[in-house]
Amino acid sequence: MTVNNHRPTTTIDFFGMYLAHDACMRDLIRLGTAIDEGRLATPAVRIGWETFRRQLDRHHTTEDVALWPLVRTATDDPADLTILAEMEDEHDGLEKLLAEVESGLARGGDPRLRSAVDELAAALDTHFTHEEQQALPLIDRTVGGPGWAAFGEEMRRRNGLRAVTEYLPWALDAAESGARDKMLGFLPGPIRALYRYVLEPRYARPRRGWQSPGERGGQGK
Repeated sequence: MTVNNHRPTTTIDFFGMYLAHDACMRDLIRLGTAIDEGRLATPAVRIGWETFRRQLDRHHTTEDVALWPLVRTATDDPADLTILAEMEDEHDGLEKLLAEVESGLARGGDPRLRSAVDELAAALDTHFTHEEQQALPLIDRTVGGPGWAAFGEEMRRRNGLRAVTEYLPWALDAAESGARDKMLGFLPGPIRALYRYVLEPRYARPRRGWQSPGERGGQGK
């Protein structure tokens, strides 16, 4: 599992999207490591998986109901419409793989679970790369900055404040310092203080066993 570092140049800054993609891949690496080390019964691992599952579901659901339909109204090019259809089809395929991992976790792990996680990780990495290389440039040249901003507002409206307060520490968990600084730089001073003294510690405490041993960075760094 590798984070995609070959991202296209666009007029829109898709930083938040990339941050979410990287966080999802990070969590699947952590789950695979937890399986290898026999830590599936650890409460932190279950909480980490549930957080990943919740964040990915919000990510894909809001795309399906609020982003791809918006872009679809802005183009009638068959090639563009094919890209949008592929995004939705890939989401459906990922749900089946997620269900297989969920089933394996519910059974307390079995020999097939590790391969199911690897299959999910490979499919998710392929989907993210496809989205970043084709769907995001499509957004850029069709609905542009105003459309992307409207999607952001709709996403916040649908998911609510509680989802945002979980997304921020989840996305920044073990993120590179430059990414952390950039994200926190978007926030007003009082919100940065809330993040540092409330949201980040509250997120980190029950998930300390979720991070892989020796993982660089992490909460409170």
